[in-house]
Amino acid sequence: MSSMIWIFAGVLLAVFLIMIPVQYRYIAALKNDPRRQGTDQETYYNNMSFQEEQLHYNTQVLFLPSTLVASWIYNWRHKSGKTTK
Repeated sequence: MSSMIWIFAGVLLAVFLIMIPVQYRYIAALKNDPRRQGTDQETYYNNMSFQEEQLHYNTQVLFLPSTLVASWIYNWRHKSGKTTK
């Protein structure tokens, strides 16, 4: 039973690590989407078809830990010189 838990944990860790670069590329493509330029996030998602909106939702939520890490990495690598006070 204990070895099965370790195998399961190893598979989850592997999926987590594999999905970070995939989610990073997804976030980068989403930020550079020409349909998104000049619109806020709500308008961007409201203008999508239902199928496309569901694909985006599933991509973001299904691998939430990887998405959070990839988002952090993307924001860290693409800082626009903003300083916080």
